[in-house]
Amino acid sequence: MDTVTVTRTDTVVRTRTDTVTVTRVDTVTRIEELPLQPLGTWQFGIGVGGALPTGDWRNVVKDGYDIHAHVGWFPGASVFGIRLDGDYVAMGGRETDCSACPGAKLFSAGLDAVLRFPLDRKSPINPQIYFLGGAGLDWFQDFTPYRTTERPPVIVTAGDNTFIATGTQIGGAVVVTTTQLNDDSSNEWHWDFGGGVQLGKFFIESKYVAISTENKNSAYVPIRIGYNF
Repeated sequence: MDTVTVTRTDTVVRTRTDTVTVTRVDTVTRIEELPLQPLGTWQFGIGVGGALPTGDWRNVVKDGYDIHAHVGWFPGASVFGIRLDGDYVAMGGRETDCSACPGAKLFSAGLDAVLRFPLDRKSPINPQIYFLGGAGLDWFQDFTPYRTTERPPVIVTAGDNTFIATGTQIGGAVVVTTTQLNDDSSNEWHWDFGGGVQLGKFFIESKYVAISTENKNSAYVPIRIGYNF
């Protein structure tokens, strides 16, 4: 009897590789605020507009024009500042009352306090509203006197450049001539208040200006549009 022993060894190597790819997308929303528009420390402006006489003065002069320039200073770019104004105002005479009278022409210089309120400093046009008021001096080139409607009435004049018209009968015609008066004043002062709106570099504003003419104030309202540099 033979015994046979058979030995067999099998080696099995099994390799498995799994590749897993994970993709992650993160979305980040970033909100950036627009920068605030500067208010500015210095302001240089020019403008033009109408000049509207008020009250009894309107009986002898009609609506005219106003040529304007100003320099403003706001310390520390604050909302409060001061402004130096210069104006040339011309208002023609009414032909029905005095066709030979020159109306009114004057140079004006004033100093105003200004308070401005920004409405949206993130807007590119940086809208603002502002209020101003102050006082100044006026020099008349021409002035047509007028009678007030109050009781008792008074005659309002304005210094050396006040003119009146007189009629002279020559034959069958009346010749009208103007005569320059001479009272005790050569310049006047005024007080004023008003407001305006600024959009970007452009502005529109109006004021009430009361001039201390002889016997009673003469007031007008300038309405102007302009540009600030």
